[in-house]
Amino acid sequence: MSRAVPPRPSPPEAPEIRREPEGSRSLWVTLERSSAGSTDRPKRTAKRAETVAAAIVADIVSRKLRPGDTLPPESAMLVTYQVSRASLREALRLLEVQEIIRLKPGPGGGPVVSAVDPRNLARVSALYLHLGGATYTELFEAQLELAPLCAELAARNPDRELVSSRLAPYMAGSLPVEGQGYWDATNGFHGTVEQLAANRVMELFARTVSHLWHEHVVTRMDTTGFREQILDEHRRIARAVVSGQATRASRLMREHFAGLQERYVGYWPARFDELIEWE
Repeated sequence: MSRAVPPRPSPPEAPEIRREPEGSRSLWVTLERSSAGSTDRPKRTAKRAETVAAAIVADIVSRKLRPGDTLPPESAMLVTYQVSRASLREALRLLEVQEIIRLKPGPGGGPVVSAVDPRNLARVSALYLHLGGATYTELFEAQLELAPLCAELAARNPDRELVSSRLAPYMAGSLPVEGQGYWDATNGFHGTVEQLAANRVMELFARTVSHLWHEHVVTRMDTTGFREQILDEHRRIARAVVSGQATRASRLMREHFAGLQERYVGYWPARFDELIEWE
């Protein structure tokens, strides 16, 4: 008499996986989680190396150190920050990765203050934008809002003498249309307008977006046929800013970028649907 085989137990149900809606920024933390720190709950305790790195940055700022200035030797910093050698070196590595300092090797070397370069922020931003699923269309839309606003603010800058002197080179009748001279002229113009907006937060984010736009889109297009037009549009925008015509300056800047986008889309239509690359 055969024995009945007991039924095999059903496999446990797999836990339900909650997925973000199609097309969402699936690798970005949710808004709820990113807002979780703005409660009364205690925040994460910073590592010792992070605390020391923050103290070093505070000293760089308070002592008004400039790029190229050397920080104190390791022995002095160990005493100043009352920290172990391992934690100090980790703190310096954190600052080196952020390109706030560079570690000069050899005798007489040590940590040296670096120039703060928005291109570093642009590289990190490209990674976050890539993971968030942002496209070059979205990058352009950001540029199309930031650039006209900077032009408007520059036109409202109360230091009219500064505005005139800084923009004078870009109103010259003859500017180079080839080689590095052309790129210096066009990038210098936009960078100057961003500076004249006289808002450091606006300037930093505008320069970050401008760098991504320039490196990922503009330099990969053939602009030789309309560089004269680009420089002429820069002259008209500069004159509006110098004249204090804020509304006109904003409008001309918006028209400038809208026209460029039309050309770029025609030249490389698929580019604007691509994810922003992290290079």
